[in-house]
Amino acid sequence: MAMASAQIVSNVFPTPERWTALIAFLFTVAAAVQGAFWVREFLISMVERKAASRADDANLTSAVGVVTVIINVVVWAFAGIILLDNLGVNVTALVAGLGIGGIAIGLAAQGIFSDLFAALAILLDQPFRRGDTIQVGGPQGVVGTVEHIGLKTTRLRAISGEAVVMSNANLLNQQINNFADYSHRRVVLLIEVIYQTDPELLARIPAELERMVNAVPDCRFDRAHLIQFATSALDYELVFIVERADLKSMFDARQAVMIAMVRRFAELGIDFAFPSQTSYLAGPDGRIVDPHPPTGGSAKQPTRARKTAATD
Repeated sequence: MAMASAQIVSNVFPTPERWTALIAFLFTVAAAVQGAFWVREFLISMVERKAASRADDANLTSAVGVVTVIINVVVWAFAGIILLDNLGVNVTALVAGLGIGGIAIGLAAQGIFSDLFAALAILLDQPFRRGDTIQVGGPQGVVGTVEHIGLKTTRLRAISGEAVVMSNANLLNQQINNFADYSHRRVVLLIEVIYQTDPELLARIPAELERMVNAVPDCRFDRAHLIQFATSALDYELVFIVERADLKSMFDARQAVMIAMVRRFAELGIDFAFPSQTSYLAGPDGRIVDPHPPTGGSAKQPTRARKTAATD
């Protein structure tokens, strides 16, 4: 404010040339420094406001510290260049040199910077947090609990016990399933019954499944339908909701439904199907041959198909 006042006075009233130049120089310095302070405080206040709602998060505190350092470096670098330019210094060569140097450093440390900014994205956007169980890489990917989120890597503890270390950039480039955000779990069961099942029993199966699901605590029936004529079975699809978020409760409920299903199907006389294949034996004339002809009978007689089966 003092330098702004001096600049105004020097412009309004006659002032010695030496004093005018000194006031202009000091005003330029003060304006550049004060502008840098304002921009810095504005950016840091935005970051701190973002972090205020999660002040107990140690990872977020680390991220705020890193972001603050980056803001300081960038703001004061720009302020220095602007200040030198206003003081009459030719900054073209300086900017060009910094640009070339920045490109060289960026290419040499591309992996480090990509992991650094990926870490900031993880810590600020929080697709997952420390302690969350996540799956990385889709259905066939790694499943583990997040133990540490660093500036270069993130460490998971796999369900088999080993530590899995992944670079942050590589981690964000893959599909991430976060199991910590569950409010309930959806279970889909494929049920296969044999083709010889009576049609009346086939029609009763959805209602029986609904009754079995609703009898299990914390389970809510969604739907059950005959969905296709498979190669060796009639396929039903059962879908129900477990109103608990943890994995153990889901598996307990799924087991209870499956055991109830086995018991009830046994009472109704409904048999589960297994992969099977029907083979026919024929003679040179194309007629089906009974592989076990009656004693003293002809070796070539029409017969019912012989059914062979194989189980997994």
